[in-house]
Amino acid sequence: MNRIKEIQNKIKAVDITAMENCKKILDTRMKPEKSLGVLEELAIKVAGITGKSLNSLNAGCHFIASSDNGVIEEGVSSCPLEYTRIVSEAMLDSFAAIGILCKNLKIPLNLIDVGIKGDINKKYTNLYRKKIAYGTKNFVKEPAMSLEEVISAINIGIEMIKEKKEYDFYSNGEMGIANTTTSSAILYALTKEDIDNVVGYGAGLSDKGLKRKKEIIKIAVESYNLFNKEPLEVLRCVGGLDIACMVGLYLGAAIERKPMLIDGFISAVAALVATRIEPKVEGYLIATHMSEEPGMKTVMKALGLKTFLQMEMRLGEGTGAVLAYPILKAAVEIPKMMKTKDEIYKMFQ
Repeated sequence: MNRIKEIQNKIKAVDITAMENCKKILDTRMKPEKSLGVLEELAIKVAGITGKSLNSLNAGCHFIASSDNGVIEEGVSSCPLEYTRIVSEAMLDSFAAIGILCKNLKIPLNLIDVGIKGDINKKYTNLYRKKIAYGTKNFVKEPAMSLEEVISAINIGIEMIKEKKEYDFYSNGEMGIANTTTSSAILYALTKEDIDNVVGYGAGLSDKGLKRKKEIIKIAVESYNLFNKEPLEVLRCVGGLDIACMVGLYLGAAIERKPMLIDGFISAVAALVATRIEPKVEGYLIATHMSEEPGMKTVMKALGLKTFLQMEMRLGEGTGAVLAYPILKAAVEIPKMMKTKDEIYKMFQ
């Protein structure tokens, strides 16, 4: 646990003065106050993150954490186990949705194999082989991971951010069959919300499958008494290596004082765990799109954040987050490039 304390001590609160100064600058520009809505909010938030009133976000990069989940044995997914490895490789080859989007938006994609039950044999320059285990255990029968595995996965996320320090901001997504079950279980434990508001169909479950999914989550959370446990213990008992790695990505971005874009439901649950470990992380998070998974509203409420894209998406992978790149990059240019009313009058009278 000393490692977690070290991480907490490295994370500083966002700079309120820089945010106030950015807002003052925006209010002097040739526009009605707050007329650019979310764009102004984003510019102000980035100011707090970097500690600078005016900013440029030249380049960001995207991370995908891939791993398998033992709870698939309980029939909570309509997809076979090998799908995680196959789709991960399709992402790396730019055939899967996130690969196509990143390629078209010229966003570097990095895939972290933190726990795929199988190996990707082909060589890829953007594949990071960081496997901790060949998938987690079935949390219905025993805790998904050891505490050592959880902390190792978190450390991998932190180190990945450190390795990519040249980028100005980041986003994350995941690939892991049955990870809407693991993320829903975490959310249920951390929020004590009604199970029907937390658990959804995921990747095309039947009504029978959804019922089973809710049952096993409820049983597991109650049997481990997770309503009264710390976030790391919740993660250990019912989480996944992909989620733990994403928790590390959030913590790492906060350590480096750089924005991290949240994607959809699973990415948001990882963000919630990160804020429960260290509340100051919230200041470094930017929510992007409202996933169609029912638990998304619950996790956004728990985070105290709001999304600005409504795309009717629920794929994961980071597909919603990368679509926000041009918006975020443009937002920070507004206070820097827009002129005041007096400056405009002098220029064009």
